[in-house]
Amino acid sequence: MLTRARRHHILPATAMALAMTVGTAHHTSAQDGRQQAEETEAGRRTLLQRLIVSDTIGSGDPYDEAAPASTVDREAITERFGGDANQVVRSTAGTFTRAPSDQPGLTVNVRGLQGMGRVNTMIDGVPQTFRNLSGHGGTFDDMAYVDTNLLTSVDVQRGSVSGAEGMGALGGAANFRTIGIEDVLLPGRDQGVMTTWRGGTNAYGWSGMIAGGLRTPMLPNGEGMASVMGAFSYTEKRRFENGDGIEVPFDPSQKPSSGLIKVELKPNDTHELKLGGRWYDNAFYVQSGGYDWSVNNQTYTANYAYTPGDPLWDLRVNAYHNITKLDFDGIGGVFSNRHGVNTATGIDISNRSRTSFGNTDLEFYYGAAYSSDDYEGNDQRGANPDGRLIKGGLFGEAALTHGIMSLKGGLRYDRWQLSGVRGYTRPGFGDCPAGGGNCPGESASRSGDEWNPSITATLKPLDWMEFYATYAHTYRAPTASEMFYPGGHNFNGSGSPIENNLDLTAETMRGIDIGVNVKANDLFVAGDAFRLKAGYFRNRIKNFITYGMDQKPGEVSPTIRWINLPGTTTMSGFELEGGYDAGFIYANFSLTIADTEQPLPYFAGVGNDVGRLPDDFATIDVGTRLFDQRLTLGGRMRYVGDSVQVFFDDANSIHFPSYVLFDAYGSWQFNENAKLFFSVENIADKSYMNAMGGFADSYNGVNTGRGRTFIVGATARF
Repeated sequence: MLTRARRHHILPATAMALAMTVGTAHHTSAQDGRQQAEETEAGRRTLLQRLIVSDTIGSGDPYDEAAPASTVDREAITERFGGDANQVVRSTAGTFTRAPSDQPGLTVNVRGLQGMGRVNTMIDGVPQTFRNLSGHGGTFDDMAYVDTNLLTSVDVQRGSVSGAEGMGALGGAANFRTIGIEDVLLPGRDQGVMTTWRGGTNAYGWSGMIAGGLRTPMLPNGEGMASVMGAFSYTEKRRFENGDGIEVPFDPSQKPSSGLIKVELKPNDTHELKLGGRWYDNAFYVQSGGYDWSVNNQTYTANYAYTPGDPLWDLRVNAYHNITKLDFDGIGGVFSNRHGVNTATGIDISNRSRTSFGNTDLEFYYGAAYSSDDYEGNDQRGANPDGRLIKGGLFGEAALTHGIMSLKGGLRYDRWQLSGVRGYTRPGFGDCPAGGGNCPGESASRSGDEWNPSITATLKPLDWMEFYATYAHTYRAPTASEMFYPGGHNFNGSGSPIENNLDLTAETMRGIDIGVNVKANDLFVAGDAFRLKAGYFRNRIKNFITYGMDQKPGEVSPTIRWINLPGTTTMSGFELEGGYDAGFIYANFSLTIADTEQPLPYFAGVGNDVGRLPDDFATIDVGTRLFDQRLTLGGRMRYVGDSVQVFFDDANSIHFPSYVLFDAYGSWQFNENAKLFFSVENIADKSYMNAMGGFADSYNGVNTGRGRTFIVGATARF
């Protein structure tokens, strides 16, 4: 079934890329020589790792905005991190990942919060809400299946998030943005092909991507612009060895394939419509859970912008439909042949209006959003209940700027409605006919709402320095996985209604962010740049949802179910990120020192792992550019402090020592068309336990960190 699905997607994507390649071979474009030289030089220079904040995650000038956020660009993803999404995310301040060796699904942790929608993890702005609990090493964490070959950036914002992307997100958002027409085409070209290939030692395998695109005037009179691009990616990964030369205990082998198609229509400067389709196929053995997984994801997007040049109008409308299908392919235990479908649909509309009164600027940002997240499984669903979560809301912000000071106030209204099935009747029992599948039993629904205010004040005493402070309320609704939990040993699919908890309420957070942005140029040599973002956060969470003992009125004994914790859970810390770039030398750095522990659930770590981050972690990246900046050579230090894998309680939890890893990388830009690159991960071949690898990896006792690995690759655009 997986092979057929892949063939269905691969053939049209490959044909499109080949057709664009042929078209490019016959295309010529005259360019101004001086302009081309300037663009080529700009392309050679590796920009500082940007820190981004705006109403759309990953856009805007990072140091002109007041919030904690980070971005890693395509060059770093491909050439420095070897396409490892976990390394990419972990290189940013305040952000980590849960990374079991046999699960390619990515779980983003922001300031100790992960799973159940606490962090809005997106691909091209589309929330990734798929989750599947399987085995004692599993969790209900949201998993994003990301192909790094197709990424142009990874953008993270910590704390409260504006607009539709912040709806229902408790602690932040992460957006994995895929390539578009501008990434594929060379400057000044209207047709082009881009391809990237890499391979490596230590069972790294190989990976390749090809993309093609073309752009043309949209209207017969030559006005407007229309473009189309497509891409296909394929990867093979195998079982690697740690620094001791021992294969990791749980097999990470996989062969993901993915692709995308994007169309942009812009008849004039007022209207723009973008349409997109993306797919991902993968099959892998989650050895720690005992089942072969087959995952297929399809995403369809539409984005409209109305920008008439009037300061009162900057209108955006976004819509998406996201389908993730899971199958357990026939081998294993009682949950063999599990089939589940997660379907998410959403739409949002927003507008920005600007005006001025003398020396005072006033800006309004307002809109509405709606999303539906539905899961339906078969009789082998196990602990994963059927249910549908609907979220909707209104949001608005008003920002007043006068001289060196600004004040922004925000208010959002969040509402949720959750419905699901409490249990199922087995065939031949009650009113359920014999010979068929389980019959749905009682249904139930719950709802709630909240007004969430925010306020941000900034002070810019110098052109190159800005201080900011934010106080914000955020909100996360319970999920069907929590409220309609059918029990961990739901072997026949009927479920146990007594383990549901219809009394769950939403988590709420009161958060403070205090920080400073530094944006200084021409410090030591002409054209150099220094960037810094430093901040402190303190978050207080009430009604934190976890797995625990609960006894309701009328129950004769306590029952294990998902519950709201009493009291307040507090998390706080310090984050530092920035860099210096003088062209011929550069340095980037990030540092996190935080206390983000949360109360442990019942049977902690066994089917309900929590994101207990190391208290401190850091990355330092330094390098040089030689031979007219065509040659780049650099090195990176990764430090991860002492970590803990929770297991039952604090007394039995597993402690792992800190570790320091050293990597090297380099690239040679032949011309504007081609570049070679290499990287060496874990130069010293250090043996270590990968932090936050999950219960199964940690309890096994074999270090799971990748040993020394050499990676070489090339990127070309024509």
